[in-house]
Amino acid sequence: MSYIDIKSKTGVRIMVVKLSSKGQLVIPGKIRQALNLKPGTEFEVELIDGQIVMRPVIDKGELKQIIGELRRFAKGTDLLDDLEHEHRREIEQDRQREQSLSAG
Repeated sequence: MSYIDIKSKTGVRIMVVKLSSKGQLVIPGKIRQALNLKPGTEFEVELIDGQIVMRPVIDKGELKQIIGELRRFAKGTDLLDDLEHEHRREIEQDRQREQSLSAG
């Protein structure tokens, strides 16, 4: 199975693939690499306004791992406290700037 790599009138790169006699398509390597698609990746396939739309299904194990990493990253941080601290610091800087301007 081969594909044709062309540019549209808008300059967007379009890759044309052929449907095999078994109903299979080959996703070009550039797209597989860009989306980090591996053999066995499952896809949601939808028909929307006469177009085929395919989206990779996120592996639940991989999703749990990502969530766990995000939780570890965020652990010990309190966004509200951080924002309040930053706001207080900005207010103090503004106050000092006003004092130095009125003194000078």
